[in-house]
Amino acid sequence: MDIEIPHDLGKAEARRRIEAGLPKLEQHIPGGGTVQATWSTQDQLDMEISAMGQTIPVRLQVSDDQVRGTVAVPMLLRMMAGPIGEFVKASAQKMLSRPA
Repeated sequence: MDIEIPHDLGKAEARRRIEAGLPKLEQHIPGGGTVQATWSTQDQLDMEISAMGQTIPVRLQVSDDQVRGTVAVPMLLRMMAGPIGEFVKASAQKMLSRPA
């Protein structure tokens, strides 16, 4: 599942806001869960969201005017792919909209 989030922050500020919001992300996973996140390059964030015994890989690419992402929903959670993708997108939008 692909997501796109436009912004007008510039790459450095978008990355800073995402970085600042990551510690809060686990608190918003329905039913509880964990988030492991690593910047694999200066502009690419690789995450693993673990919930309900499943791991959901997420890759976000930060550019000057948007954040593009891929959410790989496991087969067992496919029936929830829409809500999972929306959770990731909404979380990223919140991180980008709040100065940290």
